[in-house]
Amino acid sequence: MPYILKSYETGTTLSQTTDAPQAAGAFEEYAQAGWVPAAAGLGLSRGGVYRLDDPMPGGVKRKIKVVAIGAGLNAFTYVREGVA
Repeated sequence: MPYILKSYETGTTLSQTTDAPQAAGAFEEYAQAGWVPAAAGLGLSRGGVYRLDDPMPGGVKRKIKVVAIGAGLNAFTYVREGVA
């Protein structure tokens, strides 16, 4: 199932992945890998707010805040802040 990362303000697609989010320990905090293009080259910012869409029928569009970016792992960690 694909996940699509978008700009929160404009809705522009930034990247996508088929890797499922993995719980990262804190409440509503998740790490997600496998982004194409790679997460490290997207210009994401820690504390930045983005939209993460599940495009499947009935999929949720979430508002997320990036808390860490893992350049070597092509992943980033985020906190879900609600429905976009």
